[in-house]
Amino acid sequence: MKLNAKLDVDVLALQQEDEVTCLLTFEAPVPADVADRPGETLIVVVDRSGSMQGEPLDAVRSSLHALLDRVKPQDIFGVVTFDDTATVAVPARPIRDHHVPTVHSLIEGIQSGGSTDLSGGYLLGLSEARRNLGATGATVLMLSDGHANAGITDPNQVGGLATRAHDERITSSTIGIGSGYDETLLNEVATCGSGSHRFAYTPDDASAVVSEEAGDLLSKAIINAFVRIKPTDPALLDGIGTLHDVPRWIETDCAGDKVLVIPLGDLYAGEERELLVHFAVPAVADLGHHQLAEFTIDYVTLPDLASQTITWPMAVNVAPGDEASGRVPDPTVTTARLLAETTRAKKEATEALGHGDSDTAARLMTVQSGLLGAALIAISDDLPAATELRSRLGEEQEQLDKLARGAREQDAFRSRKSFMEDVAMESRGRNDTIRRNRSRGKRDF
Repeated sequence: MKLNAKLDVDVLALQQEDEVTCLLTFEAPVPADVADRPGETLIVVVDRSGSMQGEPLDAVRSSLHALLDRVKPQDIFGVVTFDDTATVAVPARPIRDHHVPTVHSLIEGIQSGGSTDLSGGYLLGLSEARRNLGATGATVLMLSDGHANAGITDPNQVGGLATRAHDERITSSTIGIGSGYDETLLNEVATCGSGSHRFAYTPDDASAVVSEEAGDLLSKAIINAFVRIKPTDPALLDGIGTLHDVPRWIETDCAGDKVLVIPLGDLYAGEERELLVHFAVPAVADLGHHQLAEFTIDYVTLPDLASQTITWPMAVNVAPGDEASGRVPDPTVTTARLLAETTRAKKEATEALGHGDSDTAARLMTVQSGLLGAALIAISDDLPAATELRSRLGEEQEQLDKLARGAREQDAFRSRKSFMEDVAMESRGRNDTIRRNRSRGKRDF
């Protein structure tokens, strides 16, 4: 895995409180040969309630048929369905042990039923995943078009199930189908389960999104990645924050020192991930080179299941105040911060749309688009990364304008789903070019 680390400023003023933002960029490798990769465990949980009748369920069946044809013999595959009750439609076992024509028949036999006990289906899917945990963990991929009206319906409670499952190495991803599903609940499951949340507006979207998400799940390159930050001064620990919406906790290492832990989870082949870490730095009394912290990135590579470690000493120079005042922040890091602030604005707009307030959502997007436009113009031609930064800001500005247009012209609750899909992707730093383009290119709102 490639790691690139940059600071917005690498000079601090002597005897003055200051702040530093660190941008970590991770790039997962593309294995040369995945034929012999370890088997993945994939449990698909399908909503078959009455509202799924017709095109939505037809699209899901079609996507499951296509998925079955692309999994490897060593992969464990199973399907759970739910309406007011949950049922194992396809028992989870390695593909080599399945009679594949029979599995296709079982998939074709999935029919729509009654009400929506989403938690019941999810719990059964988790049970199947726990029973079939492999070396790379397991993934539960849940598809639904409606609101939970039976079982556990509180998003926080269902999210708690996802959190506990993730602690057992089970990732949860969700796909909302159509415009009537509960995006708050499905996003909470994906966020707490360290997976993805996607919006499939049309039946064709549903087939494509299932294929894309399953393709990621079946092409992991890195698993169990963690970032550990050990400050040189323990007092600095309370001043370390993240600008992405990622879980974190504090643990004690073997030397008895406190360490901040940030789980990255799994990375797919070729995926790029970002993590912004912010340091509030107390006044430093001495001039010269000063190490603030040591970063340690632990992960396991596939297909060889080899444990790897990268360490990076985060250091700055401490200079007299007049010298430090002339520092110029790194534009790559400041751009990443601006994009993180943009995601927060989208989140605020999403909350406004949840109250039916389309005007506020559109206004927030328009204001943020203006800020990105100003930043784009300010980028100097002399910067080595000028073209790349302008392209990224221009892309995001175009997306903000599209979201603003959607907020003004579309039903608020339909627009909210597009907003939430964008937020779910970007807020955790899982927003590389390929995945942005494939989700944003499906609709013009």
